[in-house]
Amino acid sequence: MISSRIPLAVLLAAALTAAPVASEAQQKVDIRRAVTRDVYVRVNGAFGSLRVTGWDKDTIVLTGSLPKTSRLDGSVGGPGTAPVAGVKFYIEAPASTNATGTLELFVPFGATVWAKSGSATMDVTGITGGLDLNIVGGAITVNGNPRELNIESMDGAVTVTGSPTWMRAKTATGDVTIRGSCTDLGITTVSGTVNIRDGMFERSRVESVTGGISFGGTVGRAGSVLLDSHSGAIDLVIGKSSLDIEATTITGSITNNVTTRRPTPGREGRGEELTLSLGTGDARATLRSFKGNIRLVR
Repeated sequence: MISSRIPLAVLLAAALTAAPVASEAQQKVDIRRAVTRDVYVRVNGAFGSLRVTGWDKDTIVLTGSLPKTSRLDGSVGGPGTAPVAGVKFYIEAPASTNATGTLELFVPFGATVWAKSGSATMDVTGITGGLDLNIVGGAITVNGNPRELNIESMDGAVTVTGSPTWMRAKTATGDVTIRGSCTDLGITTVSGTVNIRDGMFERSRVESVTGGISFGGTVGRAGSVLLDSHSGAIDLVIGKSSLDIEATTITGSITNNVTTRRPTPGREGRGEELTLSLGTGDARATLRSFKGNIRLVR
């Protein structure tokens, strides 16, 4: 007769096998190198978060942690202690490894930083050089006044606080929020909302398919703003700008809460149009929508 009793050692082994696996062991990252003040830095690959900070030092520092199964390849110039003008980092991880690495990067204020990952958060502060940031999901936050700012995101939200001289942002479903000023601004989105507030804008172009657009910045003298949407609502918040406004919608409606002037029927009797001059008309605002509604508000 075969005994039904199972040895205790076998039971313990089975329990340990079935128990949840502990969090993956981490490897520390600590890289330091003398660089030029306008160094070009490239960070690409599998990481979960990246914090970039500009500082007043001729040194680049990359710290943080990555899963043990990840591999960090770095190119920081040749041997020696002379400052280098280009630095590249690539983080590779097996497909089964979650991109949980956390990195913190310190670079000179005037550096140009190019960073790309999958689903990740990027938080950048204090860069006056150039930024080129690309994610699929997560979020991108920029604080400061970069000379050039280019952002691409599929689903991640984009928030910029500061005054980039030149900025382009492109998303699919990610929302875009701008608080500050910009000389040359361009934003395109499929279904994300776009919210622009606060500062002075010289040339602005915002395009959306279904996402709503709200523009509340001041348009500079001789400046222009174009807000274009297929079916998303468009709000133009009138501040101190002197504007010539031309609004057109094919099947939507136009609401003017700024003056007593009412919209007129559009061409061929479809939709509505509104032409309005505020102040001395130093700048121009063009609002266009196919199915979305347009509002002018204080």
